[in-house]
Amino acid sequence: MLDDPGKALASISKLLPSNPGSLLITLLFLAVVVVSLIGTSFPVMDKPLADIADPSNIEKIGLMLFTEHVIAFEVLALVLLASLIGAIYLARKEVDK
Repeated sequence: MLDDPGKALASISKLLPSNPGSLLITLLFLAVVVVSLIGTSFPVMDKPLADIADPSNIEKIGLMLFTEHVIAFEVLALVLLASLIGAIYLARKEVDK
């Protein structure tokens, strides 16, 4: 494989998108995610959120997800979406013509 540099370049070119616009959109999206992760201060709590009246803390967990940890919640949503699309792609059957 390393003997012929043309084969190495051909295999790398298969990984790059054929449309330069899609590469630009992907890089812009990645830049937004990286900038938002760098610019976000993730607070550390001194004591756990414990409420004796409500042992499940569902309301407080929901408030924390949608206020303090929005970026992590959105990144997790994108990871789950990508895994769902990958699972659908892997599960579909090839049709012979």
